[in-house]
Amino acid sequence: MTKLTIWLNGQAETLTSNQLTALLTRFNAPFAVALNGHFVAAASYEDILLQAGDQLDIVSPIAGG
Repeated sequence: MTKLTIWLNGQAETLTSNQLTALLTRFNAPFAVALNGHFVAAASYEDILLQAGDQLDIVSPIAGG
């Protein structure tokens, strides 16, 4: 099992899988994903393989007013 470290929402995170979909199971939909500053369409999630040092931002909308 290989480990890699990425930046997730500004904090270092060590992962045991390089598949984006494995990481996304922690988050409740809806959310948006940006990888290294570029928006990732939901249809592409299964194709994304993370690399050490990647910067990943996952954000969810917040209701309020």
